[in-house]
Amino acid sequence: MPSVPSVLVGADGSGPALRAVAWAAEEAALHARPLEIVCVSEPTDTAAGILDRARTIARAVADVPVRIRCRAGRPAEVLTELSREAGLLVVGHRGGGGVDRPAHSSVAVTVGRRAACPVLVVRAAAGRPVPDRARPIVVAVDGSPDSRAAVDVAAQIARERGGVLVAVHVWFERPADALRRLCRREHEPAREAARRLLADCLAGTAALHPGLTVHPEVMRGSPTWSLLELSDSAQLLVVGRGGHGRRALGRTTWALLHGGACPVAVVGPRPALPDRLRPVLAGGTRGG
Repeated sequence: MPSVPSVLVGADGSGPALRAVAWAAEEAALHARPLEIVCVSEPTDTAAGILDRARTIARAVADVPVRIRCRAGRPAEVLTELSREAGLLVVGHRGGGGVDRPAHSSVAVTVGRRAACPVLVVRAAAGRPVPDRARPIVVAVDGSPDSRAAVDVAAQIARERGGVLVAVHVWFERPADALRRLCRREHEPAREAARRLLADCLAGTAALHPGLTVHPEVMRGSPTWSLLELSDSAQLLVVGRGGHGRRALGRTTWALLHGGACPVAVVGPRPALPDRLRPVLAGGTRGG
């Protein structure tokens, strides 16, 4: 029987990384997966202390199997490599698993665009609890393969956490077009098109996740600024990579990783699967 993919988390002893360990332990418990804590460092007493503390925090949060290990190398490269065997990669918004990390680490951005599994970057505005369970899970939808995969991931997280899922599509209208439409007293065809796109992307979500409350929301404005604003009222914001090419991040996703007020999950497109594997995976999504 194939092994269950783990929840992988980077530990470097920093505050953001320890919050990432706590979130990862909770995710592992919710999805019945083992937790793997990695410190990117040569085996030293310092690294051993970091891993021991991270394991203690994980076990205080959830009763899940925990594996710890050191790996030499660059944090982003090591975590990207290990993500091939993981179901989820969790990192703090600064640092990310290496003891000797640069002051302004780009680990979160790098693994966000390169990892083979969804990446959850734990960040939050000052004074906010992580996770903030009183707030909804928000997923950004634009109709791309990335965002359709993001809907699946967001729905599963919301269901497991007992939260509400808010699915948002932001459409942009140039001022000149808006002025012309208003002068002619025309309706908003773009808004209707946005509603249809959102409905299409959410089709089947309720059936796949019974009991999940989903609120579709269409907004006019700048996708980047609208989602940054929404991050202030979200428990978690789930987005697609959004870039052109397999290893690129879109402008909006990049901005959320740098300036969002809540944790951000980045989801790449679903890999193409052979027909013989589809029934197997469709029947086993909860366990991995």
